[in-house]
Amino acid sequence: MSETKKADTQRLMQLIVKSSKVTTLAMQSVKSALAGDISSARGLLDEARVKGVEAHNVQTEMIQQEIRGEGDSPTLLSVHAQDHFMNSHLLLEVVNIIVNQQEQIETLKERITKLEQVGEMHE
Repeated sequence: MSETKKADTQRLMQLIVKSSKVTTLAMQSVKSALAGDISSARGLLDEARVKGVEAHNVQTEMIQQEIRGEGDSPTLLSVHAQDHFMNSHLLLEVVNIIVNQQEQIETLKERITKLEQVGEMHE
């Protein structure tokens, strides 16, 4: 395997690994949000976004290489890497919505509890 091919394969593996980390952190964020720990959920989501930027930078580097005419033809590995990246990028957007909605649910739960306590005091 040529040095160029090795370097391309390493970049593709970086894209897969970084994108997979984004997915893992995003799903941990959802679990934290569903457990009512919005602060932790937001922290995990922020961490996932940082990893997402790292993955995006790898992808951008590869696109620029291709534009310069230095890239190879698409391979199954490159399609797989792009699939990981795209899915993790979309997941970040969906998880952000879920965390925001869960935060609203937690706020409403707190308000209901307070209203119930006030109601009990008037009985």
